[in-house]
Amino acid sequence: MRTILLPLLLLAGVEADAGVVLPMPASPLYRSECGSCHTAYAPGFLPARSWKKLMAELDHHFGEEASLKDAERDLLSSQLQALALDTPNANPVIAARNGGAWAATTPLRLSTSPFFHYLHDEVPDSIWRRPKIASKANCGACHRQADTGRYPEAEINIPQ
Repeated sequence: MRTILLPLLLLAGVEADAGVVLPMPASPLYRSECGSCHTAYAPGFLPARSWKKLMAELDHHFGEEASLKDAERDLLSSQLQALALDTPNANPVIAARNGGAWAATTPLRLSTSPFFHYLHDEVPDSIWRRPKIASKANCGACHRQADTGRYPEAEINIPQ
């Protein structure tokens, strides 16, 4: 697979070995609640309106009942929206790459984002079907520190 992230990082003026690091919610509740079923995705991959919608619909979260107590939901929703793609806290590399692509949409899946497609355009479907990966939503399968907001290219480990 060709190196995809390096040119993007260099164009953005970020040292390649620094990798992509995104801020994560301060509350350990995010990793314990959301991360118990799937990767605790970095909020900077989606715009604030997406996080607002996702958190408002936890009673039917992709076919699952994932409701939280009101105070927990409100805390996480606030933290996710504050670190979203379209906020000053966003990683400039990702925000620049997504550009105006989010302007008219409210994506609910990270795997449908322009940035995801840009970075994974050469990953064949056969890789996604591997038992240890199983889904484009399983970021942690290849990005071992995804739940901490770290996505450095040097740390990618694609399971067999």
